[in-house]
Amino acid sequence: MSSYQLQCNLAGNQRNMENMVRAVDPDALFPAEGETDFKIDLTLIPDEAGLTCRGKLSGRQQAEVTFNDREITDPRYGTTAYEQRKKEMVRQGVLTLLVQGGNPQLPWGILTGVRPSKIYHYLRDLGFTAAEVRSKLETQFLLIPEKAQLLTEVGERQRPFFQRVGTTISIYIGIPFCPTKCNYCSFASYPLITHAHLVEPFLAALAYEIDEIGEVLAQTGSSLATLYIGGGTPSILSASQLRSLLERIQQKLPLDRLLEYTVEAGRPDTLDREKLILMRAYGVSRISVNPQTVNPRTLQRIGREHSIAQFEATVRMVRDLKFPCLNMDMIVGLPGETEEDWDQTLQQLLAIQGENITLHTLAPKRAATWDFTRVKQEIAEERVASWLRVARAQLSANNYYPYYLYRQRRSVAGQENCGYTLPGWEGIYNIIMMEERSTVLGLGGGGMSKWFDPVQQWVSRTPNPKCPATYSGRIKELVAKKVSKLLTAVN
Repeated sequence: MSSYQLQCNLAGNQRNMENMVRAVDPDALFPAEGETDFKIDLTLIPDEAGLTCRGKLSGRQQAEVTFNDREITDPRYGTTAYEQRKKEMVRQGVLTLLVQGGNPQLPWGILTGVRPSKIYHYLRDLGFTAAEVRSKLETQFLLIPEKAQLLTEVGERQRPFFQRVGTTISIYIGIPFCPTKCNYCSFASYPLITHAHLVEPFLAALAYEIDEIGEVLAQTGSSLATLYIGGGTPSILSASQLRSLLERIQQKLPLDRLLEYTVEAGRPDTLDREKLILMRAYGVSRISVNPQTVNPRTLQRIGREHSIAQFEATVRMVRDLKFPCLNMDMIVGLPGETEEDWDQTLQQLLAIQGENITLHTLAPKRAATWDFTRVKQEIAEERVASWLRVARAQLSANNYYPYYLYRQRRSVAGQENCGYTLPGWEGIYNIIMMEERSTVLGLGGGGMSKWFDPVQQWVSRTPNPKCPATYSGRIKELVAKKVSKLLTAVN
């Protein structure tokens, strides 16, 4: 592990610089005193013509850089943008120095956050054209050309949905239980084998939350744009439990103007025809059935108990029951897999012709059960980026185009998760959740409510507890706060 000393003449940029260094060197250390392997010193100089940045890297690597930004004086920018640009130039200086010092360029440049598309829409909202924004992505944000192109494609396809959704509300319902926990997973999910006793109390609390929120939505005349049931694995519920949940949703929530109703079923081994018939009967329009891989050895290794035959049988049932939209996920970069494995999985998904295919890049997380320090040695990291280029070309040749994306820390090869769709089948909830342009109410275990202020263009968040026992125990307090905030937001 390497140590770094970071200095900048602008106060408040220590964390900003540290985050940029960690994007290049995830195990970087920043000691408060003593000798370090590297020192980065940045000076930002504002003047009437714009901003100039001078930087120096010393220690085990050496580099110097000087660059400026004269575009910041463009009248389309404002005072807030000027201050934000200073922070961006600090990250730009850090990354440029590290790359000149011998480190590899990052595919997403200085965009280290989860939602790189937000900067795209921010610049488009200021009045810059798509071509102008793409140029800025490469020159100011240091994206490699293929990522700038991908982000431009995604951004332009998303923008019509902002007007379509408007100020409506969406709802996410979290069911935080799974049959088993996948070895790579860091999400809030509780294996049924050890937590089955918590399911009924959880469902009772969820019923109360749905009732109370539904009453407020009815009182205020609010309508829902999308509804998404995720987890965990929602289809872990029994047919009886699922029927009760879907019936309550139908009776208590305003679904008359719903654009999309998704169930993230996930695991094929938790689905049967009875459950699928129930979902279809209650209006579910989009369902996810996620193989992740079609390599049986990998499935066993990652802790998923379904077989490829179960996946294929489930997909046939979904098609027989005429669900309008089928999404299927695959993960690229699972340990032990090669390009041939990824090709095999993608080709099988393409043959099914589901409306959505989502490519996830493995992102090793500390909360997962795997020891990723060991496992990462088995990941063909250098091959992931090149294979994703091939995959995008194959998806395009089969009439799929990218419509939403997000990133995770420590993702293999610095890549992204990207959803692809056949024309007209974009996952609207996915766009809403990622771009944060309207309010999303998070119900159930781990549900995150995002309150969108259209005037300030700002999102505030209130989480539900991830633990189902804590959620059940605090449900009245949680709902009271949510109802109060909802009444304020819609009035």
